[in-house]
Amino acid sequence: LVIEGIGTHVNYDKILESYKKEGLLAGLILFPEEGQYKDREPTKIFEYMAAGIPIICSSFPTWENIVKDNNCGICVDPLNPKEIADAINYILDNPDQAKIMGNNGKNTVKKIYNWAIEEKKLIDLYYSLMN
Repeated sequence: LVIEGIGTHVNYDKILESYKKEGLLAGLILFPEEGQYKDREPTKIFEYMAAGIPIICSSFPTWENIVKDNNCGICVDPLNPKEIADAINYILDNPDQAKIMGNNGKNTVKKIYNWAIEEKKLIDLYYSLMN
């Protein structure tokens, strides 16, 4: 995947278009347990989901709540090369299941993880703070 210039802003639609054009097998998001990653929800998870790409990610509870609960990918120990290889091989060997995972991710973004729904939550929060 090639996206212009380091530090250059790239339109979100262009990112999704690039993912689709490249025909990616899976989106990898593998971070070690140390640091701030464990309790965050990386944007990449939602980008891959929106593009219909199955995810292989670190098995952090926050990430598992998104990926496993919505059956849109596989969570692995990021320090276990065999688990990572097994997940990649599973995606390669089971293209129908990989397609289902990708579609599950896309549908989940449409139903749950999208700005229209988050916007309502944010507006409700603002109203509750004003009262």
